[in-house]
Amino acid sequence: MTKSNLTYSQAAERLEEIVRRIEHESPDVDELTKLVGEAVELTKYCKGKLTTANKQLSALIAQLDEDEN
Repeated sequence: MTKSNLTYSQAAERLEEIVRRIEHESPDVDELTKLVGEAVELTKYCKGKLTTANKQLSALIAQLDEDEN
């Protein structure tokens, strides 16, 4: 699944899976490096989704405020 098809929930779920693997499976250094790299990319993706959602919600709330005036 590419990031463009990924929902926030799917990305967060994958992050949780990565953390579980690191905590419970003690991957070797090569696998650990790969997992941490993927986690960084997923974290940036989630942060972007949250930033976009925040901007959209702020705009919608501003519209409500405009309608009240």
